[in-house]
Order: sequence, then structure tokens, then C-alpha cells
Amino acid sequence: MVRKFSVDDILKLVSIGEVRVSCKRDLAFTVSRNDLEKNKVWSEVHIVRCDGSRSFLVGEGDSRPRWSPSGCLLAFVSRRGASESERGAGVFVWSGFGDARKVAWFKYGVIALEWIDDSSIAIITPSPIDGLYDSDEDYYATDRLPLWADGVGYIAGLKYEVHILDVDSGYSRKIAEDDERITDLAVGDGVIYYVAVDNWRNPIFSRLVEVDIKSGSKKTILQGYQISSIRFMDGKLYGLMHRNEIGIASHSKLWVIEDGKPRCLTSGILDRNIYSIVGSIDGKLAFIYADSGSSILATIDDGRIEKIVGEGGYVHSAYAEADAIAYTYSTPTIPQELYLYVDGEHRKISRFNEWILNEVNFSNPVREVISVDGEMVEGWIMLPSGGSGPHPVILYIHGGPKGMYGYTFSPEMQLMVSEGFAVVYSNPRGSDGYSEEFADIRGRYGDVDYKQIMAFLDHALSKYPLDGNRMAVTGISYGGYMTNVVVTKTDRFKAAVSENGIADWICDYWASDIGYWFDPDQIIGTPQENLKNYLEKSPAFHVDSVKTPMLFIHSAQDYRCFIDQSLAMHVSLALRGKESKLIVFSKGSHGHSMRAEPRHRRKRYQLKIQWLKEKLKA
Repeated sequence: MVRKFSVDDILKLVSIGEVRVSCKRDLAFTVSRNDLEKNKVWSEVHIVRCDGSRSFLVGEGDSRPRWSPSGCLLAFVSRRGASESERGAGVFVWSGFGDARKVAWFKYGVIALEWIDDSSIAIITPSPIDGLYDSDEDYYATDRLPLWADGVGYIAGLKYEVHILDVDSGYSRKIAEDDERITDLAVGDGVIYYVAVDNWRNPIFSRLVEVDIKSGSKKTILQGYQISSIRFMDGKLYGLMHRNEIGIASHSKLWVIEDGKPRCLTSGILDRNIYSIVGSIDGKLAFIYADSGSSILATIDDGRIEKIVGEGGYVHSAYAEADAIAYTYSTPTIPQELYLYVDGEHRKISRFNEWILNEVNFSNPVREVISVDGEMVEGWIMLPSGGSGPHPVILYIHGGPKGMYGYTFSPEMQLMVSEGFAVVYSNPRGSDGYSEEFADIRGRYGDVDYKQIMAFLDHALSKYPLDGNRMAVTGISYGGYMTNVVVTKTDRFKAAVSENGIADWICDYWASDIGYWFDPDQIIGTPQENLKNYLEKSPAFHVDSVKTPMLFIHSAQDYRCFIDQSLAMHVSLALRGKESKLIVFSKGSHGHSMRAEPRHRRKRYQLKIQWLKEKLKA
């Protein structure tokens, strides 16, 4: 018998993380499970051999599996065996049988790791800066920005080091260091490449550095680009980069870097944002890019792009080796699973989440495209089963602004539909998945995006059995910001839920881990240079006309959109006698809604549903 989708169902779904393929076509990937009883998220490394045999390594907090060049050893990062109070993470190596062996422990964690050969691993790890770090951790000192990083915590007083770890002895040798934050790593022929922030005062641009493995000598080989990731394969170095053409919303393009000179492989061929470099298959370069709500796995060869999978779905991650691609994939009605693409055929590897498909019928969203002032806007409507309507409506607004709604599985939206709500969502200007020009919304926050979001909602109301008198609006991050904006511009909504959003761009500029460079790019200038625009774009200063009952949900450890943002809206509304409720979760970063401890996730869903049902009388 088909039943309702529930909060506990969401918490039983398994998440598949980073995946790697060995030269033997063995697979290694991380699997995360919620443990409600212990209120923990368990992360394990799973292995699927090319012969179909399976095994997994029981651990807590396992991540970043990496096969050695021979495919005989597997390295990964883990906190297994550590107490909650113990800092750092270890590098573990599994030899193919028994349990994994701890090779080394890094007190300040591991940023990245890649094998050099079967006996050594390149490591990026933070380290204290002399004179800026208190060994007792009674205080944090810094002479630069940022003070903290979301999801990490305080990073003041840290530099970054390149180490070579000997797998047999566990000895770690530092060969280079950088005062700026290192974000990615690749191992080449006798050298290590790393990507670092070029200048902390303006971290939009990156430096690509080459380090000689034997001598430790290093040199910068590329500057003037924003580099999101690098990959060395088939004797060449590739990068996902852009030149900041339209600011930080510029599309990442695929480049090959030879003798320090970059050459773009996708310029004039693909006007879409590229998410990741996957590897090489059958002599072609594979990558993932965003396109109209889908995440596409494709190859490029001599300027010709061929799609492998992804239309009408979403490729979350992928990795290619030995002419095989392992990838994780979902659709709006099928949760994430792992697949293998070999010789033109797709094979399903995992079945972690199939159980739910036998018990619940999920709503399949209906796509609509409208024109707003000559610009095409794409969106979707999800309707509850049973009953002819009209249905109460929840308008969802995605984060970003360069986020994207579309063809991935959304547990929360399916939950709301199961509770009897219709769900409406769209990709307004500023969204990912379309042209680079469409992604540019600098200086226009709360204007053209608001107009397009509302126009799509009106289109849905005119075509589907929706109750325009029982509507709510919600979103997280930029979606939370736009929720705050919406209620200052219209009283059409009977309820709003703003989560981890922005209300005051001036305070965000000072407090956010990215505010000091993100806000000047997107809001245009600093508060000192453009106070008028900062005030105009900050909904906390425009609450006098708000009539919508507001629920604010924030996590106390959000360093991206600091807690003062929801507090600004709540204080402004409450002191004016308007209905406002603030819920602060004691732990959790900006991604609290997806990555919080199980008990917090359950309570968040329950509180949100309770508020929406009460206000919409659903």
C-alpha cells in the first residue's frame, strides 16, 4: 500500500559522496547514514570490485577515498578512533583486506591528498603562524581576513603546508608552505600543483603554483584567473577557471594549461557553468556542467560535446579512470544512487534507496517556461496526489543566487507535497544552468529576480488548481534573503519561512566569511562607497509594510550568513508589533538544513511543517 512520505523517511535515505575508480576499475565511495538513536551521521568507505564483490570499512567521518596508481592501496581521510574533543584528522590506508591502517595524524586537518606513487602521498594541511596562534586556544588572533570559514570554524592564524607522506613509515616531510589558503591539489610528473588564494584582500583570483617534489622549489605559473579545481591526467594539467568576466558569477570554463599558458577548450562552444573535471574516457575529456535544471555528464573532443547522461536528471559527482566513469545520479522521483558507465552502457551499482520507491509514490514536477520582459524563465510545479484542489501553495526560492532548481531529488519538496501542499519553484535571473549573461544579477538583487519569481507564480496560479489565498514563501541563504524581500514588497502570502538568509548587507559585509569580497561584487562597492545601495537592498530596513507572519530559522555556527541577519529581521518586526518567531539551532553551519545532526534535521522539518499548516490552515 502506498503511503505518505515522512520526515523519518528522509533521515533513512542514504547519501553517496565522493567516488573514485581505480586502474583496475574497482570503485571506492563514501556512504553517509543518519543514526537517530545516537544522533550521529556515520560515513563509511565502500568498495565495489570489478568482479562485483563488495566490502566496506566501518568508520566515522571517512572521506576523500583515493586509489594508489597501482590500484592496490586505498587512502582516505578519517577521524576514526578520535574523541570528540581531539582536533584534526588522520590519513588511513587500506591494502585490500582487513581493516585500514592509520598512517599519520594531522592536528589541523587535511585539505587535500593525492597519491604520488604507491609509497607516498601529497598532502595539504593547515599549520599555525608563529605569533598569531595561541597554543591554549584561549583566543584567536589575526592580521588578515577572514577570521572564520563556514563549516570549518576559526581559521585565524593559519598558514598552509604541502607535505609528502611516506606510507610505510608514516613520516611526513614538509616541502612547501603558503601564507594564503590552498584550495586544490594535483600531482604531475615530478611536481605538485596547488591552487591558492592570490591575495586575501581580494580572494576572487587564484594562483597556480608548481612545487618540485625533490627540491621543494616552487614557482607561480599562472595568475589572473579564478581557479575552482585542477586535474593532471594523460601528461597534461587541466583547470576549471574563469577571468571574472561578470564578477564571481562568471561561468567556470574548461582549460588546458601547457608551459604556464592556458587555452580554453569550451570557449564559444558551451555557454554553461562547468561543475567538475571528471577525467578521460576513450581518449575524450569528461566533465559535468549545469543546463536548464539538469546536471549533465558529457565529453569533449576536438570542440565537439557529447552528452552521456543527465538530461531530465542530475549527476551529483563523477570520476573517470581506465575508460570507465562512476557517477552518482538522481531524478525528481528517484533518490541518489551510484552508476558505472563502461563501453557505452550504464550499470546500476548501488540500491541503497530503492526501498522507498516500493512504499511511496513521488510527485513528478511539471515544467513550465514563461517570458518576462522578453527573458525566458523556467520553473516547475509539483502537485499533491488526491483531491481536485485548489491546493495551498508553497513558493520555494533557491540559494545562490547562482543556484539552480530542476531535476534533482528534493526530499523537502516531496515531503511538503506529501503533506498536501503544492510546490512552485523557478530559476530567475541570477540562476545557474543558463547563459553567463543570465547569471549576472550584480546590483539588481530584489528587483528583476523578484519580478520573475512572482511572474512564474502567477502563471502557475492561472493554470493549475492552486489556492492563491493560502500561499507561503520560503528559501535558504539567498532564498532566505529573497523571502525577506518578498514580504517587504507584497502581502499576498499568509506565511513565510526564511532560513539562514540575509537581511542587512552592511552587517553581512563585516561578519560573513565571504562578505568582504562577495558583497562588493554583487551589491556593487563597499558600504562606505555605496551605502545607499546597501540600505536599499537590505530588507531589515523596509519592514514597516510587512503583514506576513514570519518564521526565521538559523544555525548558531553559520559563518556564511551570520545569525545577526535573521536577528535583524526578527528585532525589526517584533518591536513593531508584527508576528515574528525566531528559532536558533545551537549547532550547525550554513548548510544546516542538509548536513545537521539527525535530531536537528528532524526538528527543523517538524517546526517548518507545523508553522505552514497553522498559517495556511492546511
